[in-house]
Amino acid sequence: MRKFIRSKLLQLGYAATFVPTSMNLPPQLQQEAEEWASRQGLSFEQFILQAVTEKVTALNQQNTEATIQVPEVHSSTPQQPRVYRKDGILVIETEPINNLDLNAFIDELREERIREQMAW
Repeated sequence: MRKFIRSKLLQLGYAATFVPTSMNLPPQLQQEAEEWASRQGLSFEQFILQAVTEKVTALNQQNTEATIQVPEVHSSTPQQPRVYRKDGILVIETEPINNLDLNAFIDELREERIREQMAW
């Protein structure tokens, strides 16, 4: 199992050498973590290392997705609308669209998506 964790760390770009770290966990949390480690056939240290690796990987993934998905645009021009997030919702500020039948537009998008899914 240690080899697996080392190879996973190397894949993620971390060095395979370990630096000793001391932690003070609340007794009940430590006991539960030790029990889970034992159930999975891991040492307590391997379990903690795996948990921290999973958490850091997930946070890095979230950070990467947030950075990639929405480029920050501070000014609005006719060619480049202002794009930002507000309360987790993507907002794109554009000029008003006149004579747009929103229901017809949504129906067209649905039909297009259905055609794409049926093509699979």
